[in-house]
Amino acid sequence: MTFTDLPTNWPSRSLRDTTLCADVVDLVVRESERAQGCISLLLCDPDGRMIQPVTITDVDHDCTKGERLAVFDAFVDHLGAAFGSLVVAIGKPTGRPDAADLAWQHAAAQVCGRGGVTLLGTFVATGEGVRLIEPEAHSAVA
Repeated sequence: MTFTDLPTNWPSRSLRDTTLCADVVDLVVRESERAQGCISLLLCDPDGRMIQPVTITDVDHDCTKGERLAVFDAFVDHLGAAFGSLVVAIGKPTGRPDAADLAWQHAAAQVCGRGGVTLLGTFVATGEGVRLIEPEAHSAVA
């Protein structure tokens, strides 16, 4: 499926459903943002319903661990009480999930864990489509 197949009631449904979540990521992360590279955060309530998407462009995907943590800290530390779960989408022009994407996933999991926010999933959105990064993958990245 793609965002064109989204059910009409998708805004009231939980993004804990990874198929629905991938389609919402496909809707939220624009082609132009994928082309230049971005990180999109889908801020969700405790039940996984999207409250607000936020996209950060001009992201250096190969930045330091501290810089990756700072991106998530800005939202989770300051807004964590206002939402209960989060979806991360890494936009890039092409390719499959790579080491840099896994490092972003690891940073998100680390910050969400200490902030009491549930990380519902991390996805890579490219011109070819949207792929889920398996949750176990971040444990292989230091």
